[in-house]
Amino acid sequence: MQRRTAKMVIDYQNIHLTGHGIFAPNGVAKHESLVHPLHFANQWLAVRNHVFATQAMAKGEEPVAYELTKIVVYRGLPSNSENPNGYRRNQAQQSEWTRDPRVEVVHRGLRYSWVNGEKHAQEKGVDVLVALDFVRSADRGDADAVILASHDTDLEPALAAAFESGKVSVETAGWKGCRILKVPGQRVWHTSLHGAHFVQARDRKDYT
Repeated sequence: MQRRTAKMVIDYQNIHLTGHGIFAPNGVAKHESLVHPLHFANQWLAVRNHVFATQAMAKGEEPVAYELTKIVVYRGLPSNSENPNGYRRNQAQQSEWTRDPRVEVVHRGLRYSWVNGEKHAQEKGVDVLVALDFVRSADRGDADAVILASHDTDLEPALAAAFESGKVSVETAGWKGCRILKVPGQRVWHTSLHGAHFVQARDRKDYT
């Protein structure tokens, strides 16, 4: 069997909220359906390697298998002064997820604004960090394959840049039935995860 390394870059809020919107049971709050990055990546790995094995069997070839060597998670961080409980939970989640040394969590502070008399928090610049890491990972050859986990079409230019570098295999991952990122005129392999994978990828720990 041919072993190849893989690095996954996760646009966390996009993967979390998209998965919640499609697969979470009615009445389940967003914070109760967190996606554990390592579990998500392992679900992707199982599906992708199964496809490799099936293709190899059909062609009578030696199978290929990916091995996850790095998982980088990008997400917003609540302000400790504006939302101390949210900040505490976020830090606890980071501690839990990074117990596996392959997982790294990169934060960018949420931006707060007033809308119609209510304070709202919003991610700003996280997609830029995702794009930069993804393109640089492909250019540096951090692994044999670099996987972008997101449905955000704003990241398609980064996907195209990484693909066109031609130095590593470039793929995408996400949920079944959601938008698939594309590179015009090119075929980029995409792995779709289903509801059963969402269940297995959930973080069941109580952070309250």
